[in-house]
Amino acid sequence: MTMATALTATLAGGTVAAAEAGTMAQGGKCTYNKLGKPTFRSHKGKGDAKYDNGETKKYGRELILSTGTGPSDDNSAALLSGKVRKGDSVWVDISHDKGKNWKTCGRVTADKDDKKVYSSWYAHYRKGTITKRVIRACAKTTTGKAGNTKRVTWCADVGDVKSKSGGYWWSDKD
Repeated sequence: MTMATALTATLAGGTVAAAEAGTMAQGGKCTYNKLGKPTFRSHKGKGDAKYDNGETKKYGRELILSTGTGPSDDNSAALLSGKVRKGDSVWVDISHDKGKNWKTCGRVTADKDDKKVYSSWYAHYRKGTITKRVIRACAKTTTGKAGNTKRVTWCADVGDVKSKSGGYWWSDKD
């Protein structure tokens, strides 16, 4: 593993599969405003076979980028469900430069087993003020094997944009 990949994996907060390491957040304080949970929620890629219904399934869990829309905006949060274990965490990575640099935002940690966990909510698009923002859902979980406490960091592997390093994210396009 190169020094840059090792540093990136460390900043992202844990052990990372080699193929995923190059796509983790580069750190830095999240400077985006948290929002409240919208009344109406869906998720990116829902009902679209091209995007596997917007779901990434790994380690007995399901990770999606949940969305809530209004007349002129689109808000997003990561949702982790399935065999969630106490201590698992979920967040969104946000970028304004097509995935070259990411900020990790809204990390929330499960306080008990088998509980759906949402990260904090952030604006994905807002007409006239927030555009060209890309967001992806990420998690830190155990590998799902019984008795295993080793934690791994991973991001959703579906989205409408694929990076050169093989990662995926959702653009602000509907």
